[in-house]
Amino acid sequence: MNTSKHVKKAIGLGAVMMLAGSLYAQDPIDLTKKGIQLSEKKAFDEAIKEFRKAIDIYNASSAKAYHNMGQALELKGELVQAIPYYEEAIKRNPAQVPSYERAGSLYFQTGDFEKAVATGEYVLKIDPKNKEVMQWLPDAYKMKLQRHQEMLLAKQKEEEEGKKKALEQKKAEEKKYEEELDKKKAPRLLYATLDFAAQLGYYYEGSKFKLNTDEGTLVNVPEWLYVDFTPSKDWELEFKMGNPYLGAVSPNLVNYTETFQVSYLMDKYYLGAGVMGSHYRDNFAFENSVNTKKKTIAENDVKLGLVFGKKEEKSVLKVAMYPRFMPQDTRNSKGKTLDTGFYEFTYNYSFDRTLSYYSRVTGYDFYYFDNPNRLANYWGLYELAVGFSFNKFNDVTREKSLILTVEFVERLYLRNLDNSNPYDFANGQGMFGIDAKNWLKGRPFSGYYSNSHSLLFRLDEMLTRIFFVKQKTAYEMNTGRGDHNEITLLLGAGAVF
Repeated sequence: MNTSKHVKKAIGLGAVMMLAGSLYAQDPIDLTKKGIQLSEKKAFDEAIKEFRKAIDIYNASSAKAYHNMGQALELKGELVQAIPYYEEAIKRNPAQVPSYERAGSLYFQTGDFEKAVATGEYVLKIDPKNKEVMQWLPDAYKMKLQRHQEMLLAKQKEEEEGKKKALEQKKAEEKKYEEELDKKKAPRLLYATLDFAAQLGYYYEGSKFKLNTDEGTLVNVPEWLYVDFTPSKDWELEFKMGNPYLGAVSPNLVNYTETFQVSYLMDKYYLGAGVMGSHYRDNFAFENSVNTKKKTIAENDVKLGLVFGKKEEKSVLKVAMYPRFMPQDTRNSKGKTLDTGFYEFTYNYSFDRTLSYYSRVTGYDFYYFDNPNRLANYWGLYELAVGFSFNKFNDVTREKSLILTVEFVERLYLRNLDNSNPYDFANGQGMFGIDAKNWLKGRPFSGYYSNSHSLLFRLDEMLTRIFFVKQKTAYEMNTGRGDHNEITLLLGAGAVF
């Protein structure tokens, strides 16, 4: 019974296969010949149908071959080489779903997530229950999104870098343009300033403020006139005059000074000379030998000096020296005399048009000799200053409009009074207060008296292309034997031609 059923099934299956064979037994060659015959009879529509049947049979057969070729390469591990064969199989037979499945899987494995997602979505559209593409399609979605985000970030970064480069290029072009403008500018002919300072002291005893005065030429406050004249690119003439500010601890050591310097620029080196005058009108400096309440002493001193330095594109180094021994008061001097010394080292460096740095070391020495009694009183001031200047330029004219300067100053005050060896070397007077005689007695710097720290803010504002005003505020804090701290307010005006 069972045998007969299987025989019947086999006969039925064979009949179906024979029927199918009869349906597809047509050979593309025969169909092509038939199409040619129909064309010769001018039955073109029927001929086209025959040709299409031949092409469909050929494509269906060749698509399977391309699929098999792709699968062989995939199994061999050559994934990239297999993809074109699956694509060709799909092209020849768009209904061949397995080729879509494998092509989509290889797209995913080789990182082409856009094509993997598109292929997987197409397969699910024609075969919603397809399980093959669901093995990789969810991950393909994730990787596509991640790749998209990476591309957006990369594009954003590229745009930012492009903007940054454009901005840097713009700044470089502006800097080049500004430098060219600077080169085209006529050299400075004259620079002049006039400054006045007010000193407000905070005294420890009594914890009170007091406005300090300092007898000068015009008014009883520190004042300073400065003129720099450059008639040519090779010559520079400087004139300084006034009552110098000598810090919070120093007394009124001189009423006014004046200095005249001439410098010659040889290529990039400075060389020059100058003369400095100092004038004293008071009585405290000789109080150990004179009734200070009844007599005012007037003394004057003149010194010759040397100026030298170096000027480069971005930096300027300048040294001015007016040493005590040009000329020096000695034991052969008569009566009471004033002997002074001045030293200054300045260095300026411009990073660019907007920022510059400077440092300064300045030394003042004041010797008051009572020559008949072989006595001397000495006061000294040494300053170390560092500062930065920030320049702002007008957006339209490109001219400098504002300068902000921040400076820190360390002051060292020296004092040595009633010295009975006034003409000896290293006697505690001058040279940072070095005392050779007391070196081994624990007082190597007997001339040291006090020191202080000072912070300064200065603002220069251009009113026109020629005239400017400046304001300065400084706070000095003593850390030694000074009796007060001091706030200094400076107002000044100047002109540049």
